[in-house]
This record gives sequence, C-alpha cells and structure tokens, in this order.
Amino acid sequence: MDYSSFTNTSYQIYQLPSWNRSHDMAVISTLLVSLPLPLVLMLLVFAPLVVVKLKGSITTRKQPPLPPGPIPWPIIGSLPEIWQNKPVFRWILGLMKQLGTDIACIRLGHVHVITVTSPEIAREFLKKHDSVFASRPKTMAAEYATRGFLSTALVPSGDQWKKMRKVMASNVINPARLSWLLHKRTQEADNLVRFIYNQCINHENMHGGVINLRLAVRQYTGNVIRRMMFNTRYFGKGREDGGPGYEEEQHVESLFTVLMHLNSFILSDYVPWLRPLDLEGHEKIVSEAMRIVNGYHDPLVDERIKEWGQGKRKEPQDLLDAFILAKDLNGKPALSAEEIKAQISELMLATVDNPANAAEWAMAEVLNNPEILRKRNRQCCRKE
Repeated sequence: MDYSSFTNTSYQIYQLPSWNRSHDMAVISTLLVSLPLPLVLMLLVFAPLVVVKLKGSITTRKQPPLPPGPIPWPIIGSLPEIWQNKPVFRWILGLMKQLGTDIACIRLGHVHVITVTSPEIAREFLKKHDSVFASRPKTMAAEYATRGFLSTALVPSGDQWKKMRKVMASNVINPARLSWLLHKRTQEADNLVRFIYNQCINHENMHGGVINLRLAVRQYTGNVIRRMMFNTRYFGKGREDGGPGYEEEQHVESLFTVLMHLNSFILSDYVPWLRPLDLEGHEKIVSEAMRIVNGYHDPLVDERIKEWGQGKRKEPQDLLDAFILAKDLNGKPALSAEEIKAQISELMLATVDNPANAAEWAMAEVLNNPEILRKRNRQCCRKE
C-alpha cells in the first residue's frame, strides 16, 4: 500500500493556517469593544485563573504520583497535625505504619516532605541518586548563616555552590592543607589537657574535680577552628587557667544558637508569607546570634584583606590567608570579602558541632558501661 497520499492528506488535515498577528488582534479588539463592560472585566479577571488552572491540571497529569500521605488542608497542608502531635517523629512513624508504607509524603505549607523508614529506599536518594537530592532548601536560618546563600554546605545547588565547592576542595579540604595546620590542632589538644588538669587540682573550686564536659569540649573545638582560621585562640584575653574568656564563650554560644535553629522546625520556612510576622521569634534570635558572630569575624577578615593588599603579609599562616589568596582562572581573587566571611561562619558552625557532640556522647556511653570505664582508666594510668 502506498502511504504517501495518506501522509499528505493527514498533513493537510492537521496543518494550521499561518497566524496573522495584526489581523487577529484587530478581531479580538473589535470583539471586546462590542461586549458589555462588566463582561469584559470578568473576562480579564477570570481568564488568567482559568489558564493557570488548566496549566496546573496538565502538569499534574504529566507528573508521576507522590507517595501516600495524609490528606492536607488547603494552603497550610498538615501543619495543624504537626503542632498537635509531639514529638513529631513518633506521629510520622505511627502515620506510616497506619498507611502501611515505607515512604510517605506530608505536605507542610507549600513544601512536600518525604519521610522514609526503609534503608533500601534511603540508599536510593542518599547514595544512588545523591546528585538529584543533594541540594539544600532555602530556610531563614540558613540565609542568615550564609549571608544570603554565599557559602557551600547550606546553599542550594547552582553556580554559587559549584564555585564555592571548587575553592573549598582546592584550598581547604585537602590532605596538604590539613597537614599544614596539624601543629595548631596538636597545640590545642595540649591546652585542653592542661585546662582539665588545672580544673582538677584547683582546690578553691567548690565542686572539687568536677568538669563541665560540654563547656570543655565546645570551647576546645572553638579554640581549634579559631587557631586554624585566624591564627589565634582568643578574641579577648582569655583566662589564666587556659579556659575561655567572655568573648570566646559568647562566640561559641552564639554559634550553637544558630545551629539549633538550622535544625529546628520554623513555620515561616513552610509558609513564607508568615516570615515578616516572625510569630515564633526565631528570626530575631538568629539575627542577633549572627550579629555577635559577625562582630567577632568581620573586623579580622577586613583587616587581613587590607594587610595583604598593602603588602604587609608575605606568607600564609591560616585558612583565612588561604581564602584571600585563592585565585580564579584569570589570576584574580576567587572570592569576595562577603563570600569569605560567609564561608568562615559556615566552617565555624560545622567544626564546633560534630566533634563536641561526639565527645559528649562517647563519655555518656562510657559512664553507662562501668567495665569500659575501668578499662579506659587503666589505659590512661599505664606508664609507657
């Protein structure tokens, strides 16, 4: 059978005439003028809504179905259930058991939150499809912590993230750089031991040899990153026994305040139009904490950039120098002053958190296992 005639016929049937823009616009204008004014106004108001609705319906039909979940309320989603059921993770786990699913979708405001209880499914997006899910959401606390999403770990994927990641990989997170700064970490480890020793032998201490572990390890991590970043362990004068001064305690406390809000449920992250109201007061707290942190960091960064510009420095001594000396392909500074400040704050947040929490958790586990505690004590007292 000869399909050529059928093909030509089909083409002629579905071929649309060319659009004469001026002629069609004239026809539309004449039609609108001939209609009553109220009807024209109604068309102008409701026509865009109809178009948006139809477009949304078409898009919805094209998208694959979302995982099962509770029926959301209009606009606010399942936020009422989140507020009414504490702790939230237990409510989510119970909901998923009720639905009989290992993956669920819970809409909070305009955000779809995907929860997973299956290790196999978790590996799908944490490992196999990591590049798809590696981006970060734009939250209020992250915006303050990164000076408007200028750093690396807390910013969405994009050109800025790629740029900062490249600088971090080549100038900071590499074996050569870590080896270069090893002596600073070793020195702070010695200072920590001396501080704990001084606390134990201080007979004027009404608590005897009791050590505030959380204070000690948090200040230790703060001292380490300050030495690595600014080549100094104190913003102020410190204490004679090697402990932190007021400035260092305020600095670390502010960092942990920001960290707490980075991992907290903040309503405006899910319902953005509520952010100007700051109903929970979170934005006020985070902005004040970052004001304190930036108050310690910014003068040091500005002064260091000025010193390099004036030729007062010849050799890099810390990570701040590495950031300032980083160059792009054209030999120009790779980072602006704002980007350097944002990345420094993010590194501070990352380094004071995990090691301090790990040390506190490990000590708690040792105290819960007396035999392990006795073994550790024997090892510490053993003379080599």
